[in-house]
Amino acid sequence: MNRRAIAAAAVSVCVLLSGGCSAKKSGNKVKKAEKPTEWSVGQRSLEDVVTAPNEDNVYVKRDEEGDKAVRLIHGLLGDEPVNDENDALDLIASYSQEMGFTDVYSELKFTEAVDYGDRKDFRFDQYFGDKEIIGSYVELTVDKRDGNKPIIINSTYSDMWNFDSKPKVTSAVAVQCAGDRYKVAKGTKPELAIYCGPVLVWIVPVVNDKINTVYVDATNGNIIHRELSV
Repeated sequence: MNRRAIAAAAVSVCVLLSGGCSAKKSGNKVKKAEKPTEWSVGQRSLEDVVTAPNEDNVYVKRDEEGDKAVRLIHGLLGDEPVNDENDALDLIASYSQEMGFTDVYSELKFTEAVDYGDRKDFRFDQYFGDKEIIGSYVELTVDKRDGNKPIIINSTYSDMWNFDSKPKVTSAVAVQCAGDRYKVAKGTKPELAIYCGPVLVWIVPVVNDKINTVYVDATNGNIIHRELSV
């Protein structure tokens, strides 16, 4: 099973665990630049969303933590049909303000379209430059019974504005942190990656009957995620 499938099976949203060793955090605070508030396409609002056919009302789910970003909208999202991934990305872009997206045209890459008979999902995985953000994606669902009208946006999008991609914990320390709880094979070389949240992580393979990989936070050395053996 590939990492995308494992991540999808493990979490529907990012779940951060705690545990492991900790590294010292830098005391220097960098002033953050202001996030852009304009987009390349016209923006829709939640007020534009109406009840979809065969539904009782519009449903909106927000993040339970952080800035309470909108994670899901279920309703009739637009009057125009969405027939392919380009149409889907344009529709997603029009909800950037509501969903907290920065620039979906540079951040999202089309992954697949899944046909469920009466509905169809367009999935886009999120990237930071050329690096995929594990577990971060946006899906748009259309109703084929209603002329491919868009009815659901579901997102685990990670806000990458001012994200620091330089680790404060070395790969050797990450192996040590993983080794505090699990057996790590000699010569193990971790992979630097980005996990949804976003969190910069070292991916460390471990030797365990139930766990095959742990994600070590590259800023403090804590284990924040574990992948089950398949």
